Amino acid sequence: MSEFEDTTVEEDFTTDEYGTDSTGDYTAEDSSTYTDETYTEDSYTDETSTDDVYTSYADTDVDGDGVNESVSYDMDGDGVTETVESDLDGDGWIDTVTTDADADGVAESVIVDTDGDTFLDTIATDANEDGVFETVESDTDGDMLLDTVATDADGDGAYEDVQSI
Repeated sequence: MSEFEDTTVEEDFTTDEYGTDSTGDYTAEDSSTYTDETYTEDSYTDETSTDDVYTSYADTDVDGDGVNESVSYDMDGDGVTETVESDLDGDGWIDTVTTDADADGVAESVIVDTDGDTFLDTIATDANEDGVFETVESDTDGDMLLDTVATDADGDGAYEDVQSI
């Protein structure tokens, strides 16, 4: 017997059907307490969170066949699209994801399926938002792991450094 073991302590508690203690007392200070007043249809109204609701629109018929190939997402509810997912080759799989996180009209990143195997395999990043991708990371051998990184340090559109990783 350990010197820390107390044989007089009894573990007596009541559990509900989910195996949790249903006899606990909770107060208004308990951060896990949920009331109907803390959520509205459009946003959380407590002071600790912002509008967590996003809107998506199937909005672009790229090839004119009557089927929308793109879905736009307004992630912060401001009416400006931040992310667009597209199926430009019509195979039913997303092959392009464009993200404009600050909603200024210039994409900071583009993810593309360059070989048509339904896996997004190339990531292009435009960190300074000048319209030229400074970094392109690719899976060139189809193993679903990025293996090539090209960088354009001076922003002239020519990749000075291409490395296999």
